[in-house]
Amino acid sequence: MTHPNRRLRTDPARIGALYDLAVAPVFATPWTARLALDGARVLHTALDLPGRAPGGFGPEQLLFVTFFGVLVTMWAVVRLVRGDAVTTAADMAGRAAFAVLMTVAMADGASTVLAVFVTFEVGFLLAQGGQLIRATRRPARTSPVRETVSP
Repeated sequence: MTHPNRRLRTDPARIGALYDLAVAPVFATPWTARLALDGARVLHTALDLPGRAPGGFGPEQLLFVTFFGVLVTMWAVVRLVRGDAVTTAADMAGRAAFAVLMTVAMADGASTVLAVFVTFEVGFLLAQGGQLIRATRRPARTSPVRETVSP
């Protein structure tokens, strides 16, 4: 088994962080979050999706949306800088929680537009899980430099 802090060399964790970095900053300010939620409402209405259309948030709800945007953006940067097994495992736990909570919200009547995000969360969760399993099963690489023994 390799050291849990060994930097992962495959892509799913980094691609997941880049995806989060592309999506989350939109929710990091009240102005951009409101635009994103309005866009989700338009999409919900245009596709005649089941559930309640997103949007119509007051300042308190919008505050929590922006907390989400800021925290996920910061977490994505941490994962890009420190792409090791520990951060990948922590990210997997977060993705599982997000997927479950979004599914619960849809069951409680939230717009099924959330299914798009659930799909990405579960997809990255599975890809990162496979990556983590492969990384921890791989034998430690030996250095090509040979030790010399003095007589």
